Amino acid sequence: AHRALLTVVPDTAMEERERQAELARLKTIEGKLSDDDKRKIVDDALRLKAEQEAKQDLKTLPTLELSDIPMKFENVPSRDEQLKRAKVEFYPQPTNGITYLDIRTDFSALSIEQKDLLPLFARALTQSGAAGQDYAQIAARIAAVTGGLGAAPQVQSLAASEDYLQSFVLSGRALDRNAQPFIELLTDLVAKLEIEPRRLKEIIAEISTRLETSLAGLGFNFALLRAQSKLSSEGALNDRLQGVEMLHTMRRLAKQQDLKATIANLDEIRTQLFRSSSLRIIVTCEDAMVEPLERLLSKLIEAMPADAPGEEQGNATRPSPTETAPEARIVPVPVAFNVRFFKTVRFTHPDSPALLVLSNYLRDTFLHRELREKGGAYGGYAQAGVASATFYFGSYRDPNIVRTYDVFDQAMRWVTEQPIEDEHLKEAILGACGDVDPLESPDIKGRREATNRATGFTKQARESFKQRLLQVTKEDLRRVTKKYLQDGPAVQTTVAGPDLIEQARKERPGLFQLVSPI
Repeated sequence: AHRALLTVVPDTAMEERERQAELARLKTIEGKLSDDDKRKIVDDALRLKAEQEAKQDLKTLPTLELSDIPMKFENVPSRDEQLKRAKVEFYPQPTNGITYLDIRTDFSALSIEQKDLLPLFARALTQSGAAGQDYAQIAARIAAVTGGLGAAPQVQSLAASEDYLQSFVLSGRALDRNAQPFIELLTDLVAKLEIEPRRLKEIIAEISTRLETSLAGLGFNFALLRAQSKLSSEGALNDRLQGVEMLHTMRRLAKQQDLKATIANLDEIRTQLFRSSSLRIIVTCEDAMVEPLERLLSKLIEAMPADAPGEEQGNATRPSPTETAPEARIVPVPVAFNVRFFKTVRFTHPDSPALLVLSNYLRDTFLHRELREKGGAYGGYAQAGVASATFYFGSYRDPNIVRTYDVFDQAMRWVTEQPIEDEHLKEAILGACGDVDPLESPDIKGRREATNRATGFTKQARESFKQRLLQVTKEDLRRVTKKYLQDGPAVQTTVAGPDLIEQARKERPGLFQLVSPI
């Protein structure tokens, strides 16, 4: 047998070499320009600037009117059952012969250290052996009888209070004819999971490698979560589960040689999560499948461990918010991801609709032009988190840092000092209506309704919110901008390459109080 060994070594000087080559090429071109050529370049740049700042005639485009917006949300029928010790919610929908199933459980009583392991547990749950079968055999069963399985911890904001749910969700779908082997597979995973050290080491390596090689794509998400972690416990937990802290956890795990203690921890997490009394099973399926699925799910619930007599669930644990100091995180990319967060109000507060309209207005009338068209960023955002009581400005793959934070400041003055056109306000309201009432497939309808019920986003509350959206005025936009953005507390995080961060620190000393690598 013959074997070829290919060793790939990164060229650490390639980026600088390409940059110097580009500078040399530009210098060569500049040396060949005549005075007329230079004047033409300046004239073209001025014409481009004028074109970017010119008002567009939007009246030539077809548009909706506010009177076209339906005020009622669709009723999503449901059937609630108590099977053994677990609650099961059925949402009959025309699913074309597919059953969608979520097993939801509460992880709030886990310790902070155990919560840090949830992203790893989520991957191990669907990519390990179980019930005497190894990973390859379980993977073959998943491919044969399902359309895919996934698991993840979720932090879900409550509509009317400064609190949140901590839910772990195992999701899957299968053809109705495969319902029995599908649920038998889920039973084996949650009741008879077998994690081997060699397989776990592979999973850790896969997660770590994906994260390390995707920093350019994940930079905005890391900046977003890190900034939000400064405002609330909810944000801090999300950062531990999906952001910079999660990456640090995976790096620590990747260095471990002996994984026996980690495996024992993961098994304890599984036992605590999948107690039958804490299960909430969400099923979206054809109406005819409800009764057959009830019988199958009863067997799944029987296989779950029950609480011991007199045993009580532990108290919920919540991480504290991180330091509010503005920070920069260094990653090996030639761009920046800039985020500024503001603390606002929850969904049921009277000002919440105006904040959602404001985010649409700023994004469409100001930030897109200033950050993307003029600044060169791939994207410029304003987003109101009406569930999490937050509002943020953000830029994606941005060549600027200081200029972008100046644009964030200008955006607020754009609302309070410049006239707001009727057409722009209408478009912002229409966009906000689309945000709260998007088109959904049947499986999403069931899952969304289940989440709304658990978090207090009732049909009545959503219809009231939508009605208030249509009543938002120009003065409302100016008022909430001043109250929550200009006068309210703000935090910010930048994730960027070292050269951009160093340039920003020289240009504006004190912009960041903490600078460290991701």
